[in-house]
Amino acid sequence: MDTSLPTRLVDFTGSWLTQALREAGTISESTVVSSVQRSILGRGEGFVGDIARLELGYRGGAGPASVIAKIPTTVEENRATGQLLGVYEREVRAYSGLVATLDVPVAKVHAALIGGHIDGSAQLDKMKKVDRLPIWLIRRLLTIERGRLEAPPAVLLLEDLSGYEAGDQLAGCGIERAAEVLEVAARLHASSWGPRLPATEHWLQPGDVVPRLFHASYLNARKGFARVAGPHLSPHAMNLFESFRRRGRRLVQSLHTESPRCVLHGDLRLDNLFFSGDGSIRAVIDWQIPNLGPGVLDVAYFLAGSLSPDTPEGQIDNLLAGYHRTLVDHGVAQYSLDRLRADYTKSLLVVLYRFAGVESMDFGDDRGARLIATWLGRLDARLARIPA
Repeated sequence: MDTSLPTRLVDFTGSWLTQALREAGTISESTVVSSVQRSILGRGEGFVGDIARLELGYRGGAGPASVIAKIPTTVEENRATGQLLGVYEREVRAYSGLVATLDVPVAKVHAALIGGHIDGSAQLDKMKKVDRLPIWLIRRLLTIERGRLEAPPAVLLLEDLSGYEAGDQLAGCGIERAAEVLEVAARLHASSWGPRLPATEHWLQPGDVVPRLFHASYLNARKGFARVAGPHLSPHAMNLFESFRRRGRRLVQSLHTESPRCVLHGDLRLDNLFFSGDGSIRAVIDWQIPNLGPGVLDVAYFLAGSLSPDTPEGQIDNLLAGYHRTLVDHGVAQYSLDRLRADYTKSLLVVLYRFAGVESMDFGDDRGARLIATWLGRLDARLARIPA
């Protein structure tokens, strides 16, 4: 493949797409992409990728009428955050190998490419060395490094799922749809549970691999979070958030060391799901932050971002029971429903703890701002089950 990867959506030319689709086996060697029409997608999502639908014309053969192209965002603040989290390499690696080993529906992959040489072992070793530094020094380094990081060229060409229903996190969902999502989540988690857990890689790590580094990020973001999120959270939730100054690291470490691990999607929410006409999930998209940890973290993250604040906790407990039944049906043993419920409560706290980074993101237009406000309001309601 040509090492000159597109870094802007206008760089997806007919000649580049011809080469990429040929190498993927999507089109024949005699087929040429003769025309490209771009439609920008995802405005106002406020996250870390630029996305477009490419409508393609051909000569000499046939190919998909359209594909979805995704590259690192050109929004500077979000791009820096994405690179700090390693999301661009993670998503390419996930689509080029990991997802094929999991029991989860995904879009067809036409290309998953990343530029440059990445020494994964050196990266992971550097992170672990940094994590041994004093917190005050890690906080300073994070501030310095954030301005220096540059995202490598990364390209995804994926199946266009526009013929299916896209989830809408702003609209949220009801109990029936939530149960459908948690069934798929349980199958995903069960397929990598216990002895089926993949080995740790520099791009696929346990969520507690560098706890001091994560805590330094929280401390750097704490005041900004209060400014951005405070208007949408109750005093109870803000008190919980402030309590992480003392117990944030211990909270994350205890959840990860005391609970079974599996592959997590890491951003399981309605905007990252497509549904078939019968209501089943057609594909889970946006594999930017897969990691290794307790499956209940995906569950807490999804429920806290999707359900109306007035959803009774009894219905939440029923959803947890359904998720647990699917785990058991797919071979997970020695993980009780009572343990799951306790881990869910702790996971809600971890979700809030990791929400600190919201203060550094640009959420774009009106939908992005409304989404974050709605998300925080839903999380606030779920946190009410946690004693002060």
